Amino acid sequence: MTTAVTAHRDAFSPDTASTRLHRALRVRLCEGDFSPGEVISIRRIAAEYGTSAMPAREAVRWLVTEGALVFSDSRKIIVPELSRERFHEVLYARQNLETEISRQAFVNIAAADIEALERIDAGINAAIEQGDLVRYMRGNYQFHFHIYRLSHSRVLLPLVEILWLQYGPSMRYICMRWGASSIADDHHREVTEALKRDDREAFCRAIAADIEQGMMLLG
Repeated sequence: MTTAVTAHRDAFSPDTASTRLHRALRVRLCEGDFSPGEVISIRRIAAEYGTSAMPAREAVRWLVTEGALVFSDSRKIIVPELSRERFHEVLYARQNLETEISRQAFVNIAAADIEALERIDAGINAAIEQGDLVRYMRGNYQFHFHIYRLSHSRVLLPLVEILWLQYGPSMRYICMRWGASSIADDHHREVTEALKRDDREAFCRAIAADIEQGMMLLG
């Protein structure tokens, strides 16, 4: 399980049991810890995080309002299954928004950030070699959001996070079907090499190309 307490938090958001749990579940959805069609049990979530049912219920309902979870009937909450068309639409939106948020982040990326991105990418490459889907998905999320948070955007960042909430579970399914090696083109290395050259346009192109791989997998 990914760390709950270290999930990114907006400095202006309240720090309550339900908001902490909401943030932790958001990260897990983005990282593909849940599969499309999976039933979400409030009782199980509460037990996993050592909370009462109330904050777990509030966190889950919050995710429903964000479109990350849906009611399949009056009693059951599930992770939605995206159609092929909807997944393409999400990736198209990601490509446009994430290219722009990367452009905004570029001026704030320091040498220490490049080193951190290279360490994350090394872990991703090792996960691909070992067929470790969980580690791959987490590393991919960490790589992208290390960059996006450096934009300090209070408009684009929340929109990108919403898209990843929808993207993560479906990407997990694709990786399980095709294997992480099917998306092993190392655009992440192109990202870090462009940053070392201080080449903003090449950096943004590499981000866009990385996202485009998901489109190509679906044909």
